[in-house]
Amino acid sequence: MKILLPLIFLASFGAHAGFDEKVAASFAAKYHVCAKRLDNNGMPLRSLKLRAKSKEITREKIGDGYLIHFDKEKKKAWKLSLNKCKKLADKL
Repeated sequence: MKILLPLIFLASFGAHAGFDEKVAASFAAKYHVCAKRLDNNGMPLRSLKLRAKSKEITREKIGDGYLIHFDKEKKKAWKLSLNKCKKLADKL
């Protein structure tokens, strides 16, 4: 029991994302979802740029807290309009 309690504490502490991980997850989720939407609407080059940027952010910030927040933000990102997705791709 004495060993189990600190392990549970460390596991729960590691699952929380910091501010920088939350911001990175938000942008990566937007880029990921917009890449799918643009690819489905016949814009493969814009989609490719967004997909590459999303993978780059994910490689830099991967962790338990990041992945949890990434999934939450991905659900919110589906509400973005197609025009906003185009603007995101053009800014890169």
